[in-house]
Amino acid sequence: MKTPATMSSLSGLLPLYFPRALGGLDDRLRARRLVRGFGPCDIAVFPRRSRLQAGLLVFELHRGAQDVVVKHPRDGFAAAVTVREHDVLRRLDADRRLDPWRDVLPRVVGSTGPSGAFAQQILTGVPAERAIRNSPHDPYAAAAPALRLLADLRAATGRRRPAAERALPWWQSQLTELAEAIPRYRYGRRAAEFEALRRLLDTALTGATLTEGWTHGDYHPGNVLLGGQPVRVTGVFDWSNGHPDGPCEIDAYTFVLGLRQILTGRSLGGLVAEAVRAGRVPDEDRALLELAGVGTDHEAGDPLALPLLTWLWHVASNLRKSPRFAHSHWWLTDTVTPVLRESARRAGARR
Repeated sequence: MKTPATMSSLSGLLPLYFPRALGGLDDRLRARRLVRGFGPCDIAVFPRRSRLQAGLLVFELHRGAQDVVVKHPRDGFAAAVTVREHDVLRRLDADRRLDPWRDVLPRVVGSTGPSGAFAQQILTGVPAERAIRNSPHDPYAAAAPALRLLADLRAATGRRRPAAERALPWWQSQLTELAEAIPRYRYGRRAAEFEALRRLLDTALTGATLTEGWTHGDYHPGNVLLGGQPVRVTGVFDWSNGHPDGPCEIDAYTFVLGLRQILTGRSLGGLVAEAVRAGRVPDEDRALLELAGVGTDHEAGDPLALPLLTWLWHVASNLRKSPRFAHSHWWLTDTVTPVLRESARRAGARR
């Protein structure tokens, strides 16, 4: 919640209005410059997950009893993302249905106006991604509490809904974003692959029934914090792709796919393409999804509905965060191309 004291302290973040003036400095120098005039404080800059996500600077700011995470956009794409996340966090805070889980949700504690920068409370715990890497022979220890939390949130905020009634926001608009962001899908062989994907999605989802409710949209193991004994979820952050009326089930499969990436080193695109090739979610993934109360056949109709929709939301979210993704040969090859090719192959086989 924004307080006068907090906002007064955050007045030192006003240089956020002028991100171009900070060009050429490394992340730590940028963060130091942004909090100049804030007084004695410690800064811990979050390393970028990849070069593709360089548009956003994230750092922890520690000053006495005031500990916050600051998100500072460097470009217009990142600013749109932070503005949206700020709004999502406000809506989460206002939703009384979420009161039992208030301690795991981040809260905004200050903002600096139209620049899109804001500060939120720090959530404690160990990232589920780290817990999985440290215990590769017992990934369920990290997966179980993370997936069970989703079952609780879905029960509290969700309602069953024929996916056909939500076609525009759930997949048609996402496909449009994908086509507009990557022009190569408009011509020749790639256009045919993209059209095959569109038909496959329409077929898989038209007869599906999913749960409409609070959806994180990027619920992978790196965005979930764990702690305590017995282990429980202590935080869920990065809500920039959150929706109060999204298809809840994709959060569970996003986590499962992230788990498989960590354990196998395979790309998300490769894992989803494998599901498309088989026409179903792998058995080992089905067992994990059951922890979240998510079915893959009787609940979702076509068993390809869940992997395809989860993949689509992931791809569209990345493209909204940065235009660099659309021009990254590595990202397209690993994440996008395998699914498009397998969709085209499956469409050809059906003929």
